[in-house]
Amino acid sequence: MTGLLVLFAFSICTLWLFWRDVKERASVSSAVWIVLAWAVIYGSRPVTSWFSEADPGSYDEGNPVEALVYLCLIVAGVMVLRRRNIRWPAVVKDNGWLFLFYLFWLMSVLWSDYPVITLKRLVKDLGNVVMVLVLLTGREPGEAVRAVFVRFAYVCIPLSIVLMRYFPELGRAFAGYDRSAQMYVGVTTHKNTLGALALVAALFVLWDLLELRGKWRGRRMAEKITRVARGLVLLMCWYLLLLVDSATSLVCAVFGSLLLVGVRVPSVRRYPGRMEACGCGAALVLWLLDSEFNVKEAFVQSLGRDTTLTTRIDVWPILIAHQDNPLGGAGFNTFWAGRRLVELGERVGGIIQAHNGYLETYLNGGWVGIGLLVILLVAAYRRIRRQFGIGSPEGSIRFVFVLLAIIYNVSEASFNKVSVLWFVTVFAIMEYRARPGSRPAVPDKGQSRSVVGAHRP
Repeated sequence: MTGLLVLFAFSICTLWLFWRDVKERASVSSAVWIVLAWAVIYGSRPVTSWFSEADPGSYDEGNPVEALVYLCLIVAGVMVLRRRNIRWPAVVKDNGWLFLFYLFWLMSVLWSDYPVITLKRLVKDLGNVVMVLVLLTGREPGEAVRAVFVRFAYVCIPLSIVLMRYFPELGRAFAGYDRSAQMYVGVTTHKNTLGALALVAALFVLWDLLELRGKWRGRRMAEKITRVARGLVLLMCWYLLLLVDSATSLVCAVFGSLLLVGVRVPSVRRYPGRMEACGCGAALVLWLLDSEFNVKEAFVQSLGRDTTLTTRIDVWPILIAHQDNPLGGAGFNTFWAGRRLVELGERVGGIIQAHNGYLETYLNGGWVGIGLLVILLVAAYRRIRRQFGIGSPEGSIRFVFVLLAIIYNVSEASFNKVSVLWFVTVFAIMEYRARPGSRPAVPDKGQSRSVVGAHRP
């Protein structure tokens, strides 16, 4: 009974926070609710798993109900873009390397051992592009993305704590070969997934608080309560990061938070080369210290890990040995499918990812996939670096998440994975430059909004 009362109180508070957020961000289209639904489902757990345990034999085939949910959201997003009359040639031109990256994955259907699985997973992943375009084609893209992920944090972070505390059958899980090790999973299905969720939520809530700093002075009590609520959610994010024992997410959250604060310094914003020089200098100093005092091993051990990254490094040669096509890979997200999934499950303890985004890309896309990924990240970084000079409102969060994606994927895999971190990475990479005057207008307060919240220019 106590758990139900807490869940009811959480629901009321969340609805109130949503209502306050909608009032504060009047310029944001109601189409962001589609993106929010996508982010919550993408970042937590499959919809059907809330009502029944997943069928282990359906990993390759997928779940038709899940497929229908994703398809409906993608169709809704496409309808928004169609009503906004976006310029698709301009989208492709502005994001040439990203579309070349996805074109390669589409071509991988031709040599994949499981072309149907490859195609289905690729269509699902392309939903990220649709959702990001819904945000970028709005009147204020920076405000829209903040609205989505602040509301995302309102839902997923407190609910994770409620489930872990009062509904352990949902909020906790068991791992290890003998299923005896308990881990906190909250709204997700694994501690590392919950760590990535808390990482994304922490950085977006911090970014929102930094952007709104000083804008609430002298306002009404409701605004002050809202600010306190966001601060509490940020503290909850850090509580989860410390609790779930996901070292990669914790390190990235610390680094990302320092970066978000650092890029607000005017001298750094105007001259990002200074930060790059500091980063290169710090890397050189750490390399020298490691060669003399082995500080890397000491740091890894301080996080409760060993130098094999919890046996990850031991598994990587085994996975590489199963790569049958070094040039083009197994096909989009189909290395872990069919016979390989069974063979590797018996040999390496049932894992279904390489725990390294670069190796995972190599397994699925070979050297061509790795090359395109590296070019894509470098091109995105160079473009974002230029945005600092023109004062892009979302330039700082893009910069942080591109760097974090590069770091995070050393010991985890988020590239082209069902993960909120990959969704945010796609946002950081993509760009859309609308024609002057082509942004959707802000609806009047008395004007009813359409289902998708978009308006013809």
